[in-house]
Amino acid sequence: MTGFWYRCVWAAVSIWIGAAAASAAPLTPPQRLALMQDFCAGGAAQRTAIDRLVSVGVADDHDWSARVMTALRNGGFVCRQSGSPVIIGSGVALDASTLQPVGEAPAELPYVPSIVMMRALAVASAELDLFSPKTETRRAAAAQVDRKFAALNPALVERALANEHDADIKRTLSVALAKRGLNSELPAERLKAIAAVAQVPSETSRTLLTNFLADHKDTLDPASVRATQAALRTIDEWLLIGKVCSVLFSGLSYAGILLCAALGLSIVFGLLGVINLAHGEFIMIGAYTTFVVERLMQAHLPGMFNAYIFVAIPVAFVVCAICGMLLEVCVIRFLYRRPLETLLATWAVSIALIKLVQITFGSQNVEFITPAFLNGGMQMFAGFFITWNRIFAIVLALGIFATAYGLIRHTRFGLLIRATTQRRDTARSLGVPAERIDRLAFGLGAGLAGLAGVVLTQITSVNPSMGTSFVVDAFMVVVLGGAGSLVGTAVSSLALGEINQVIEPLYGAVAAKVAVLVLIVLIIQRRPQGLFALKTRV
Repeated sequence: MTGFWYRCVWAAVSIWIGAAAASAAPLTPPQRLALMQDFCAGGAAQRTAIDRLVSVGVADDHDWSARVMTALRNGGFVCRQSGSPVIIGSGVALDASTLQPVGEAPAELPYVPSIVMMRALAVASAELDLFSPKTETRRAAAAQVDRKFAALNPALVERALANEHDADIKRTLSVALAKRGLNSELPAERLKAIAAVAQVPSETSRTLLTNFLADHKDTLDPASVRATQAALRTIDEWLLIGKVCSVLFSGLSYAGILLCAALGLSIVFGLLGVINLAHGEFIMIGAYTTFVVERLMQAHLPGMFNAYIFVAIPVAFVVCAICGMLLEVCVIRFLYRRPLETLLATWAVSIALIKLVQITFGSQNVEFITPAFLNGGMQMFAGFFITWNRIFAIVLALGIFATAYGLIRHTRFGLLIRATTQRRDTARSLGVPAERIDRLAFGLGAGLAGLAGVVLTQITSVNPSMGTSFVVDAFMVVVLGGAGSLVGTAVSSLALGEINQVIEPLYGAVAAKVAVLVLIVLIIQRRPQGLFALKTRV
């Protein structure tokens, strides 16, 4: 019976506080002074003053209430024997009711809360911060409320939940309210809490209900047991869907990286028949070019720093394209139709570029500052979280593919590339400058590899050896899709990216690579020219 009357009294207090919060208006300085003096009076009046302080802050005077609450918790509040209480900090004393300077700090010692009052202030501060205009403050307050769910004020939390727009904070507050309801002795409240948890599926919710069912299996009524089991099944279904979507999203982002890395290689290999083992180093050069652009903009254009990634895209393309054309002029042009010598020469160039970058930048990973708009992500639903940097990688990969496809299929330069690829001697006899087309095509392929390096700066570690691992995957994409076929490159990138991300969580990265290689071998046995062989005239 005692517990029943306690719940009735607490419900009445919660309703009164909630109504006061809804109807409270900004306090005048005399009203603020009276509120502070009630707190300084001590005893039961302190708890009433704290509740009133929260209600005022929730309603319309958040800044003042937050300043006073912080001072109370951190030893910066002084109750004077005569005059208004003051807030001290940084050598300045402020009138607690007006927040105006009052001169020197008072001689009285600051208020030191007891352990019980510290807990009450912590809960009250969290409830007050739920209504802060800053999202990070509200997120921290929601986590605090979730940990102290037994002491929270349901009316205030429900109001904060109704006004909240951030999905993560809403989930945290919903679980906090549900935790309180699960501990109720009333079956109707428990059923309501179970349903509320089921509507916020997550690993935390699943653990909460699992522990609740295990701890109360001997005392729960059958309806609550059935509701809990049904809620667990619903949560498991959503978690499975989220896991599947997460794997597909990871595969899509990895496919975007493969597409950027393989597009240039597809053009070079399809047009020139050159196996360029230095292709991975063009990816590395693109990444280090982005690093240089980042440092220059940080030093000279700090106001535009967040846009450095967009500046790095054309710069990396141009730098890598020039490096590619120099490689074609100085090395590749003398080794056409000599595949073994080309292989060895590009391997030597690859080692030389790695050593050159090690001498210039060092062997350790270089650190990038992620632009503000690429930080974080968004929780779509249980178990499925998308990050802005991977969304950026996917969008940029699609943009690069569309640009390259349009260039090859709908421009005069692309027409000359296709003509040279299909019938070099005939194209040359018709006046097509095949040597210049080779040089420009090699530069285009190297430039596209540099764009892959730009993407990778936001996802993986950047070091002199980073291109080595990607060149193997890029060659697998080109072989599977068909040399010179941009559509084949896109399809094989998507297929290999998804297959790799599906197998890797289950059996490990090595097993995923082995499975991909076996798949490629089986497909090449049936279609030696790849899935989308480039049409040629013989």
